[in-house]
Amino acid sequence: MSYRYKKLIPLALLLLILGGLFFLPIKVPFSFQSMGLLNPSKKWSLRTDLDGNFYSELKNFQSGVIEQSTSYRFERGDIASLFFSKEIANNASIFKNDTIGMLSSRLVEDRIQKLESEMLVWEQQLQSRKSGEKEAVVEELRQKLIYAQQQFELTQKNFERSQILFLDSLIARDRFESAETEFITAKTNIEIARNSYNAVLSGAKPADIKLVEEQILASQKELQFLEETRQKYVLLSPLSGKLVLNQYLPKEVEYISIIDTTEFILYAPVKFHYKPYLSYDLKIDFTIPGTDETVQATIFDFTEHVEIISSNQVIFVKARISDPPASLIPGLSVKCKFAGEPVTLREYVKRTLDIFLR
Repeated sequence: MSYRYKKLIPLALLLLILGGLFFLPIKVPFSFQSMGLLNPSKKWSLRTDLDGNFYSELKNFQSGVIEQSTSYRFERGDIASLFFSKEIANNASIFKNDTIGMLSSRLVEDRIQKLESEMLVWEQQLQSRKSGEKEAVVEELRQKLIYAQQQFELTQKNFERSQILFLDSLIARDRFESAETEFITAKTNIEIARNSYNAVLSGAKPADIKLVEEQILASQKELQFLEETRQKYVLLSPLSGKLVLNQYLPKEVEYISIIDTTEFILYAPVKFHYKPYLSYDLKIDFTIPGTDETVQATIFDFTEHVEIISSNQVIFVKARISDPPASLIPGLSVKCKFAGEPVTLREYVKRTLDIFLR
């Protein structure tokens, strides 16, 4: 045998051995990797949109559905305020139906205050018209009218002065708004005082009494509606969990959120080439960054549509992490390993070539 053919013998033996391995019952693990994003099982958040309107959302990351969405819209020219409860603290535990805080509408509060004052006067008018008035009552209402007139003139001067100072940027907005509120209240009070005084002077007819009763009833209905509106501005937690205060406020602000961390949901994009090999039997594990702690996740869903990420066609795998460790944080990005049952060497090579040659 020539030297040339002797050199080919080791290569032929190697190829023979490798070829034989394909038919031996040797199995090797088949696995692949992907980056995943951790989310809580549920999250409630209070936000404002780009127009400054408040709204809240309750998202279920397991189903991907917005379970509840509430929009708090205020009238043009209104001033909306947000107040948190004193017990609110970052990372504090909170229970379902706990009070988080409340929204406040200046127009609603002013209208409630005005209605309450008007109803008090109308009820007094109704009582007096039914029973008649004495001179002492007439004099008392006259003095109230004089006092209301004096208060109106005083607050009017203060408002006009504050308006000039505010336009010249010499006083803060809240001080100007306080003067404006006092002026509006004084204007309302003088009208009420004048109507009360004129009413007792003119006497009351049955038709007048009925008119006052109808006015009281209408005001009661409006007041009830405003009270219900105010109650809807009270923010109650729709779930139990951990409270998160947002320290970074972009244009579209998420002021506060509540996360349910009894379970975590892992979202992991997987290249479409791996779709034939995805199954619910695959095991997912990852290491928490900065630690040696390994966490396992159980697949429960695959998306049925393809998305493009970094020029790659991917589908999303969703996996559940039950009884998660305390070191897991929503929004954390982790490197996931997908591992299935061991396959034969022949199948492993077939899958590898199929994936990378497509």
